[in-house]
Order: sequence, then C-alpha cells, then structure tokens
Amino acid sequence: MAQYDLTLRDYWRILRKRKIIVIFATILMGVFSTFFAILQTPVTLYEASSSVKIERSSTLTGLYVETLSWSSTDNLETQAIIIKSYPVMEEVAKKLGFLDSNLTSDEIRRNTKYLNVVLKLKDKVETKREGVTNLVNIMATSEDPKLAQKLANTVAEVYRNQNTKERNKRIVEGRAFIEQQLELAKKNLREAEEKVKEYREENKFISIDSETGITLDQLTKIDAEHESLKRTIEEINLILKRLKKEDAIPEKDIKGIYADKVGAIFARLNSQLVDLTLERDTLLLSFTKEHPRLKEIKTKINQTIQNMIAELSDQKKTLEGRKTNLAGDIDRLRSQLRALPEKGLILARLGHDLTVKSQIFSLLESKYQEALIKEAEKVEEVSIVKPAVEPTSPVNSPHVYTTSFVGVIIGVIIGLIVAFVFETLDTSIGTIEDVENFLGVPVLGVIPHVGYEDIKNILSEGYPEQTDEDIINRNARLITHFAPKSTLAESYKKLRTNVHFMRMEKDIKTILYTSSSPFEGKTTTVINLAIVMAQTGERVLLIESDLRKPMISKLFGIDKIPGLSDVILGNYEWRDTVRTITDFITGDMKIDDIMKTPGIDNLNIITSGTISPNPSELLNSQRMEDFISQVREEYDVVLFDSSPALAAADASILASKLDGAILVYHVGKIARGGLRRAKVQLENVKATVMGVVLNKLQAEISPDYTEFKYDRYYASEDEEKTPSKPKRWYQGAKQKLEE
Repeated sequence: MAQYDLTLRDYWRILRKRKIIVIFATILMGVFSTFFAILQTPVTLYEASSSVKIERSSTLTGLYVETLSWSSTDNLETQAIIIKSYPVMEEVAKKLGFLDSNLTSDEIRRNTKYLNVVLKLKDKVETKREGVTNLVNIMATSEDPKLAQKLANTVAEVYRNQNTKERNKRIVEGRAFIEQQLELAKKNLREAEEKVKEYREENKFISIDSETGITLDQLTKIDAEHESLKRTIEEINLILKRLKKEDAIPEKDIKGIYADKVGAIFARLNSQLVDLTLERDTLLLSFTKEHPRLKEIKTKINQTIQNMIAELSDQKKTLEGRKTNLAGDIDRLRSQLRALPEKGLILARLGHDLTVKSQIFSLLESKYQEALIKEAEKVEEVSIVKPAVEPTSPVNSPHVYTTSFVGVIIGVIIGLIVAFVFETLDTSIGTIEDVENFLGVPVLGVIPHVGYEDIKNILSEGYPEQTDEDIINRNARLITHFAPKSTLAESYKKLRTNVHFMRMEKDIKTILYTSSSPFEGKTTTVINLAIVMAQTGERVLLIESDLRKPMISKLFGIDKIPGLSDVILGNYEWRDTVRTITDFITGDMKIDDIMKTPGIDNLNIITSGTISPNPSELLNSQRMEDFISQVREEYDVVLFDSSPALAAADASILASKLDGAILVYHVGKIARGGLRRAKVQLENVKATVMGVVLNKLQAEISPDYTEFKYDRYYASEDEEKTPSKPKRWYQGAKQKLEE
C-alpha cells in the first residue's frame, strides 16, 4: 500500500484491485445465509387467541364462601394454570374428537397413546394474563389454522363449564343429599300415619285423657330433642372420621344442615381446609409430593384438621352431656306412662312416632327448598369475552429473504475488511508514486499487463495461419516487432523516449537491465526496447550478459556460441560474434518475419556464448572492461541483459562498469523490500540507477492507469487501405542474404 494519506481514489483503487475478494465473500455469505435460512425454515404455525373473563362471585352465597375461604394467593394466576391443566385438556381432546368420549380418565392415563394425545394438545396451548385486568388470553398454535381456532374456543368453553361445575358442585351435592333424605322421611311419615290410622280404627280410639296427653306431649318433645342430639352426635362422629382421613367437609353440610350446630369457627376452619386441599390437588398436577410448597400445604392441612377436631370434640362433649340428661327425662316420663292403660299407651307411642317423623319431614322439606334456591343462584365466574377467529397468517413466517440480505451485507463488510487487510499486508508497490517515493528514482516506463489470449488475437491478425504455440510465444515476447501498433508496443516506445532523453542529458550509452528477482520480465523489456530503438535508426547492440540463464538467443532463434564468454576468454574477436539481420534470417525466424517491421537491420546481438562455471569472474575481468569500451565507441547505444541483482553478483559487477542501470519491476509480485535491496546493492558499487520500469501493470490497480488497458492502436483508414510497398532496407537485406 502507499505510504501516504489515502484519498477516496486510493480506496477506490484498492476496491477495484481486490474486487474478487469482496465479490467472493459477498457471494459466499449470501449463498450460505440463504442455504441455512432454507434449512432452518420452521414448520408453519398458526395462532388463534380467545379471552375469558374471571370475576369474583356476586351472589350472596358466593360472597359468603369467598369471605370464609380468603387466601393471599393470586387467583387469576392460579386460574391461568388450571386452564391448561390435564383435566381440562382431557375434556378438550374428547370434544375435538381426538379421544373417545366414553373413555374414563383412568383408562386415558393408563394408555400411553391416549396420554400423549392429551399432552400434545397441552403443549399447543398457552395462557397469559392481560396486564392487570381480570382477563386471561388463551393462545392455541397449530399447523392447521382451523384447528388452532377450534382448539382455542374449545379450551375456553370447557374451562368455563368445568369452573361453573366446580363452583356449584357442593350445592348440587347438598341438594341431592337432602332430596334423598326427604324421600326416606316421607316414606317413614306415611308408614307412621298408616299405623296410627290402623290402630285407631282397630281400637276405636278418639282421644286420651289430659294427663296422658300432657305426659305424652312432654315425652314427645324430649324424645324429639334427644333424637336430634343423637343424629347430631352421629354426624359429628362422621365428620371426625372424615377429618381423620384428611377429607374436607362439603360446603353443603356446613352451609346447610349443620351450620347452626357446628358454629362459624368450624365453618371457617373447614373453608380454609377446602382451599388448602384445592391448592394441593392443583399443585399435584405439576409437582411431586416432595415439593416444598406441597410440604408446607400438608403442614397447614394437618394443623387445620387438628383445630377442627378439637372444636368438634368440645361440641360433642357438650351435646353428649345434654343427651344424657334428656335420656334420664325420657326414662322418667316413660315410667309415668307405664301406669296408663296399655292401649292408650300404644296409641300415644304411635302418635309420638308420627309427630317425630312429621317434624323430620318438615325440616328436610324446608332444607330442600333452600337447596333449590341456592342451586338456582348458580355461581358463574367465567365468561368468554372474545372468541377465537381463524388466523390468516402464520406466527413464524420464514425470513429467508431477510436472512439472505443480511448475509449479503455481512459478506460485503467481511469482503471489504479482508480486502483492506490484504492490501495492508501486501508489501508490493503498486503505483508510480509509491515507486518514486520509495526508491527515489523516476519511473521511466509503464508496461501494461496484456493477457495471453489478447496477444494471441493481435498476432493472429498478421499471422492468421500460425498455430504453433512456441512461435506464438516467441512472437508475443517480440511484440514491438510483430505488432508495432499495439498499445503494448507503444508502451515500449514511451520507455524508449524517456531513456533517450536521459541518455542525452547524462551522455549515457551503455545501459544494464536487471531486476530484483527472476521472472519479472527484464529480458522481454530489454529486447523490445532494443527493437524500438533500432526502429528509430540508431545502431543498437544488445548483449546477452546473463551468463547463467540466457534467453535472448533462444527468442531470436540464433546460436549462442560463440558469444560474450568466448570474447572475454579471448577465443574470439568480439566483432566476429556479432549477430546481424543475416543471422536472424538464417535462424529460426523466416524472412517474412524479419521484414515485418523496418529497422531491425540496425539491431546487432552478442549472445552469451559458452556457459562458464564462473560468470562473475568473467564479467569482473579487465577484458570485459576493454570490451565495453570498444562497443561503446562502435554503437549509439549498448544494452546489457543481466541476471537478477539479488540472485547473483553479476548485475552489480556489470553495473559498476556501465554508464547506467535500469531496474525492471513486476508490479504487485515482488515485495518492496526486495526492490529496495536491489537498488541499494547497485548503488553500493557506485552504479548509476537511472530509474525503474513498471512491468505487467494491471489497469485495475488504480484509476490512474485506465489508459494502460490493452487496445489496438490502428493506423488511419487511408493507410490501411493502401498496400504497403517494399522498403529499401528490405531489398538490401534480401540482396545481402542472396550474396
């Protein structure tokens, strides 16, 4: 990256240069986001919602019950849990047809299949209190919108019915009990009446004397009270028996028959026991008996039962004392009656029995009417205020497009970050400003990067029949000769112009071309520069001074022996090793190739010669200096192709003996540290570094280089239509070849 403040153009250059990274990251994240969004697309679910209103009972009976059973717990939260409890969901499953309505609760719980049906329905239902109101929302979810609607409405309806049934259960049970006892009392009364009637008809009794009547009247009252106390004690014993089994007393008993006997304290204790029992049964639906709250409730139940047993025991003791006193009175009156006539006594007994049974019937009939009135005042705390409607859109709509869009955005961000990180870690030098500021020497030329296919297309215009890949590769390396009007050739001509003015300014004739590392294009650059210089009429000598990996002789198709190494060793006179146009024609190049562009007859080449095991020593010899002096006098410009500066000492040795040196830099490939070391190494031997040639520069590296995009520079239309005529240099070369 550039070692100066970045501008918007620099950022744009970086993005264009690293656009592949950004595009790849964007596509990759977009594809992965879409893929995972599709994989994680949930099953479409619809949600329907109904609402129920839960109110405190407004009837006198309900208010009385709530007063006795007051609790600090939140009733609405409890009811919200009960709505989706197992008993409710079991009834819902039957109403929806998922279970047979004839199945009992025990059969359902013992069958795993039936039980799973209920539990699955329970999982589809959620309840939530609406703020601080007394409304509870029932939300049902299902893949079928119609089922979701039906489920929400059915749950609300079943809960309302069960709540009403539970709240009125004790009243209904009390009425049924009284109704049963009333039928029995009615039957007993009729039997007693029939016995009195039959006895009177049989003995023709009309009345008894007043004393007998008074005695019998007293006996009747005392006996009735005794029987009432006896039943009360028996009922208290039954209550004590039920309490010892930890069973709450039905409210119908407390509020109905026994309210005036057991007292308000016992009734309040029983209401607390009922509430605790209900809370325990509710918690057992969700928790085990070992739960701390259940243990706490268990303790409260035991304490309440003990208090109720103590209260009833005291009342029982009092009633038993009263019963004992009445029993003594009965015995006394019966003794008095024994003195009465036997028939009158029998009649009196029958009349007494009739009176007692009549009183019992009247009492039960009164209680029955009270029970009917209470049952008519049915407690309804739950009402449906909002039925569910069929949902039209799912609650879990897939977000594939949103996720994909977010993935693309993230991919762009990641791509930008990675692009700038790569640019930061990139130690190569890209722009002209970078090179000039970093090395302190001018950029003499910029050679654009041209793809192989582009070069092949240009060359095919002049050589449409040429298909040999080796020849095409050779012609591509000699682009200034085979395609002199291409942009690439024009770039070499610009380099020639810059070098020419620098030569004139500093009187430079011998120039070394090298690079910091192999494969940076120094040989191709020096060859094409030599060709375009020769095309201007200058006498150019190109010397293949890379004695390690010579390439010039191979590209021109000429023999490399004899050459430079043979001249230095004294085996040949240097003039005898110079290759001219005649050697080019007799080499691998055809005469049509040679005559393609004028000026190549001004180019002479000295090849590397015999490969020596010690090229550095040869180049550092006195004979090499003498050779340089001689060729400097004979030619307008002498170009030396050398080995890379960092790979061997050859370039440094030659640079110290020549007028100047030019570095060829493959843009974006070599680290700037290597380029600087190469320059410093040349300067250490007192060489004059004339400048740098930026080779294979891609136009995308910066907006400044858009003019370096490959494009064919065509001649004018008239020139294209006018057939070219043979040049004089062509005729001379042909004549020299024939000689």
